[in-house]
Amino acid sequence: MKARIVIGANYGDEGKGTVVASLTKKSSGVLNVLTNGGAQRGHSILTPDGSITFQHFGSGTYHGADNYYSRFYILNPIQFVKEYEALIVKPQHIYRDKDCRWSTPYDSIVNLIEEKRKGRKASCGMGIWNTVRRWRETNPMLFDDFVFCENPYAHLDSVRKYYEKNVVIPSEWRDIWDSAGLMDHFIEDCKFMWEHTFACGLGSLSYEDYIFENGQGLLLRDTGLDTFDTTPSDTGITYAILMAREQGIKDITAHYVTRPYLTRHGDGRIAGEANRHSLSSSVQEDRTNHYNDNQGEFRYGALDIKELKQRIERDARGVNYEVDLTHCDEMDRATEFKREFGVVNTYDKPLI
Repeated sequence: MKARIVIGANYGDEGKGTVVASLTKKSSGVLNVLTNGGAQRGHSILTPDGSITFQHFGSGTYHGADNYYSRFYILNPIQFVKEYEALIVKPQHIYRDKDCRWSTPYDSIVNLIEEKRKGRKASCGMGIWNTVRRWRETNPMLFDDFVFCENPYAHLDSVRKYYEKNVVIPSEWRDIWDSAGLMDHFIEDCKFMWEHTFACGLGSLSYEDYIFENGQGLLLRDTGLDTFDTTPSDTGITYAILMAREQGIKDITAHYVTRPYLTRHGDGRIAGEANRHSLSSSVQEDRTNHYNDNQGEFRYGALDIKELKQRIERDARGVNYEVDLTHCDEMDRATEFKREFGVVNTYDKPLI
């Protein structure tokens, strides 16, 4: 057995989907583990069938990988159904840890309300921070318990009341917030997700190749402070190493993914921010990341390779690692990277 851990080295959007898909294509019998975060991730690959963005599924899905949602991943039944129905290639097996947290539509709605009220563009609107806070402060049901409970409407109503204590629901959201149809739709999506997944511990499964696909990037990891420009999970090696070692896997390689430059969505600090053309005349408008009203503009910055190396080595903590450099066709820095890191895996036109 071997494990590959694919980690964003910066602010996300580094090309993790490309690396996961490439590793999966070269292997057989892969379990693609969604390590952390939730459906706020958007990992895109370019295929002969066009661009595909994975949020609630692993980027190895297109090449036949089975999927596993770790206990550190946040389920979103609405997104699961939407994405499952659109998949060109569906996983043969989809597993989930029974202890996964899960989001409701009310977590997402409040996320959107609060971002608009604060005049901010720093969130995908999937309610990740809200879900985490609610799970810390209340006694929510596990997913299976909710699907089979006698009165799921009462539980969802308790979620609404939790938010109504502190959030004023604007009039434009009131109809959907109070809608019985929203509850009906969500409960049906939960049943669909339950029917298409199997709850089990990772230890009960046996695969030759485990590819742990992290969400976000090292510069967005949880700092212990509830801040808008971070994500409430460890975005580095911690969770995947824990799970791999629980499996008894000794052959472990971390893959730290980066572009030759920095990128970031929306608000929040970005080091060395610059117009993309000032970085290199070949840096194109991003192939898969476009403006959306929740996250705002896709931003660019200069990447300091020595700082990148320090960031990676702090996270890797002696674990064998490789550097995966994407978007090489846009900015030729391969020689610089190889001088600093030795062997570097390079990706030019990322058709997977």
